[in-house]
Amino acid sequence: MTARYDAYRYGVMGSPTPRQSCVFIIGGYASVKTLKRIIVSYEQMQNPKFVVALGSCTVNGGMYWDSYNTINQFDLYLPVDLYVTGCMPRPEALLSAIMELKDDIMAGKCDGANPQY
Repeated sequence: MTARYDAYRYGVMGSPTPRQSCVFIIGGYASVKTLKRIIVSYEQMQNPKFVVALGSCTVNGGMYWDSYNTINQFDLYLPVDLYVTGCMPRPEALLSAIMELKDDIMAGKCDGANPQY
């Protein structure tokens, strides 16, 4: 959120609670112990809601893929709308992913958890 990688100019602001946000970014690996808290936070979000998996650990477990405590495929637990690969992804990758998510939302392609009316 510095001047060089300012997401606010694209209309992206941080939110203090899940109830006030519409995009949920999961960064890093998710352990079995924290998965319940992640799901509860996701359920607190209002519709429409979108999930971005940030980093290789979230997408496929990364270097912790064979650990007993790591969730390897996060999309089995929450519907993921966009994947950003890398360990750890650069700020440019996150900004371009946000812009791609914005384009997909406008085109009507992201509807993982959103009800169809």
